Amino acid sequence: MIRGWRLTLVLVVVLGAAWPASAQEDHGARVSGSFSGVLGEGDASIGWGGSVGYRFTPRAGMDFEVVGLPDFKIDEHELGGRGVAFLSQFVTEFPSPAHWLTPYVLGGGGVANVTRQQTFPVEPDGRTLVTRGRNFRGGLNDFIGRGIGRAETSLALTVGGGVDFNILGKLAVGPNISFMKLFGNFEDLDLTRIGARAAYRF
Repeated sequence: MIRGWRLTLVLVVVLGAAWPASAQEDHGARVSGSFSGVLGEGDASIGWGGSVGYRFTPRAGMDFEVVGLPDFKIDEHELGGRGVAFLSQFVTEFPSPAHWLTPYVLGGGGVANVTRQQTFPVEPDGRTLVTRGRNFRGGLNDFIGRGIGRAETSLALTVGGGVDFNILGKLAVGPNISFMKLFGNFEDLDLTRIGARAAYRF
């Protein structure tokens, strides 16, 4: 009798672990949207993202993501900046004993366009002051600021990961973190995005 109960208990545990695994073995398309805080070499800012992708196997898929950086500053000599990146990413999901929990990692690259509005000091007669590093010749009361914008398109690489929690049917939400490096002609930028995403599987 005790052996029968033990066998039943073992079968229930095995089937309970196998059922979530089998539920994760499907494949198909997915869409997601994210909102994050962006930390870099200057002030913290906000960012957003949207992606579409397809999972070919339980552990392999591709995502195509658009990342927006609506407002950021690198240093005190900038009025602000904005950027957008277009990324292709390889996504790997890890099986979990809980069907409502799906960890994943991703990595890839693409291109990014960044526009930065910089402020250069000028004298009242319109001549730009000569700069030496970050120190301007002359007093702060002797010049006014003038904004000059510049834009560039460069290579972008990213790596990150997160966890999806299934909350309703095929809808999942969860935290994520990613690191993105923009290889610029003027200056390389290292950005860290920490936020959350909502994903839906078809």
